[in-house]
Amino acid sequence: MMESWSEPEFTVRGRGRMGVMGSVGTWLGVIFAVLGIIGEAIDATIGFEPIFWLVLAVVSLLFGLVCWLGWVFGMYLHVMETKGKKE
Repeated sequence: MMESWSEPEFTVRGRGRMGVMGSVGTWLGVIFAVLGIIGEAIDATIGFEPIFWLVLAVVSLLFGLVCWLGWVFGMYLHVMETKGKKE
């Protein structure tokens, strides 16, 4: 995995696994929240109870946040390593 961080093109065009999983978690959280809101608005059960959809949304958004923070930390380490090699 470390070899993927060694090329500067990776930081520009690629997000890596953590960035992709952050996107998936964020979009799933938005979809779950919309399903929960719609289910509550029409007072119906869409597969699950509306509160369960909202709990799924919170868990999914937290997962996405953790993935994005891992990606940001990896980018930070890459920048510090690149800066250290230039000096």
